[in-house]
Amino acid sequence: MDTYDNLPFISVIIPVKNSEKFLPRCLKSLNNLNYPKDKYEVILSDSDSTDKTREIAASMGAKVVDAGGPSVCFGRNSGFKEAKGEVIAFSDADCVMDKDWLMNAVKYFKDSKVACVGGPSLIPGDETAFGKACGFIFSYSLFTGGSPYGRHFAQVREVAHNPGCNAIYRRSALEKAMPIDAYFTDGEDVILSKRIKDLGYTFLFTPDTKLWHYRSSTPKRFWKQKIRYGIGRVLIGKAYPELLNPMHVIVGFSIPLLAFILIVSPLLGAAFFAAFVLLGIGFLLFFFLWAWFKTRSLKVALGVPLAIMILMFGWSIGFMRKFFSPAHIHKA
Repeated sequence: MDTYDNLPFISVIIPVKNSEKFLPRCLKSLNNLNYPKDKYEVILSDSDSTDKTREIAASMGAKVVDAGGPSVCFGRNSGFKEAKGEVIAFSDADCVMDKDWLMNAVKYFKDSKVACVGGPSLIPGDETAFGKACGFIFSYSLFTGGSPYGRHFAQVREVAHNPGCNAIYRRSALEKAMPIDAYFTDGEDVILSKRIKDLGYTFLFTPDTKLWHYRSSTPKRFWKQKIRYGIGRVLIGKAYPELLNPMHVIVGFSIPLLAFILIVSPLLGAAFFAAFVLLGIGFLLFFFLWAWFKTRSLKVALGVPLAIMILMFGWSIGFMRKFFSPAHIHKA
């Protein structure tokens, strides 16, 4: 373990907007970290909150700066401008950090090629049943489009990127890639990762750099999130086609594909239509039963088919909305 004098100063940056529900838990966990108090700071980048976010932050010792815009991208950019740390830790207000979150992360920066360290984003025990259903599907790469979010690898491994809720960066690498253009309304962590990896750095997923992250607690919130993520992925894909993988596109066009199958099914016969319907039901039934077996919760299992359908159709609506828009191609 590093001696006290060798520990780097760390800036923890958290974008916030009307975050009073989750913020006390987040800041309490940060105040109780197993890391010297004079070796880290907490910066909240606030996007014009109208609730008690700023009052809570002040009462719990966090510094508040103006985000300068509505998106997470604005928040991370503005927070970085104010940060003093030689290590920069990005997270979200709906996260609760393990007490060794920072202490475990910094040891991996002894390798000068490592630009970013991340780790498991676990499901809190008091998450809603639907939130746990969302967490369950995100534990399978089929539903994450290749992102390590929600996954829990047993060993340290190199990854393409670490999601912004749990991403701890070497400052010198960030300085070569920040700020991120706010044109990218979501998925700025993917753009940031590409910029830095193109410079020859590596990103690590480390099982001991962990936190707990609340998912979308209701179907409505999950629906809005998936529409937003679908839009964000198209913006990323137009700038960097290599970051748009086949699964993004397949799910993105799932609504017109399903409509096409329904239209042509009478021409292909009742047997084809029945087989198609049974295949879809069987897919959802499998994950319902598997979730019930794994979680031992009927409530969670019942939410899994709904979460899968919301993911597919919400993403598709957002994806198509932006894909067919006349928006120009933007290169960050």
